[in-house]
Formats: sequence, structure tokens, C-alpha cells
Amino acid sequence: MIGSDGMKKIFGILMIIVLAFTFVGCNKTDEDDIYALLVEAEDLSGMKTKTKTLITEAGDLGLPTEYKGVQITYKSRNPEIISDEGIVQLPDECWLESRDQKGEKVYEGLNDNWPVVIDVTLTYKGLTRTAKLLFTVAPKEGFSCDKYKG
Repeated sequence: MIGSDGMKKIFGILMIIVLAFTFVGCNKTDEDDIYALLVEAEDLSGMKTKTKTLITEAGDLGLPTEYKGVQITYKSRNPEIISDEGIVQLPDECWLESRDQKGEKVYEGLNDNWPVVIDVTLTYKGLTRTAKLLFTVAPKEGFSCDKYKG
């Protein structure tokens, strides 16, 4: 038969095991909750709604830099057109004038607009999520597409 000191030791060990499982479970839940918040920040901060339209005016896109404690940073792959801060400068030329395979027939306006990818990093409590946004930017009025010869 186990004495009262032995029972106390067994009970103490069981409590330590239960607490260890509780802390491990809490950390996983916290990590899951943080990841869910990062996804929510990406979805609800309004970033994606800006990618569904053709940008025809220079100016500030108003990209959010914080959402419910989530820090949001941007890195433009074409900073001359859209800066890392979300400032748009309309280009002075079209992106590419499309022609048929022989380079003879011009399809006007097909690829005048510039695709600009911005890499997004969302960070909260040491966890990070990345995303990409694709914007389409029209060139300035009066642009010329005479550089591409097919």
C-alpha cells in the first residue's frame, strides 16, 4: 500500500503532467489564433479591394500599415510606378503594345496597362504571413506605344 507521502508525490507528478499539457495546448491555440488574425488582417484590411480596379490617377493608395495590432509592410516590384508606401506615379509609356506573331497587326490597347506586384508581410507576436497583391496601372494620358516593333 502506498503511504500518504507516496500519494502526494504521485499526485504532484500528475499535476505537473496535466499543467505541461495545458501549457502546450495553450501555445498551439495562441499560435492558431494569431495565424487566424493574420489571415483576417489580409482579408479585411481592404488591401485586396484595391486590386480589382484599373488605377488611372496618381496618388496614395491608402494601404493599411496596421490592423488590430498586426504590422503590415509592403515591397513593390516596380517602385517607379507604385512605391513601397503605396504612392502611385503613372508611367510615361505603355507596358507593351501587342502584335500578332508576325509583328504586323497591332492590337491597340491590349497591354497598355502596367502590372505591378507588391509583396506584403503581415507580422504579429513573432508570427509572419506573406501575400502578394497585383495592381494594374494605366499610363499617363498621351502616352506612346511606338517602342515595341513586334
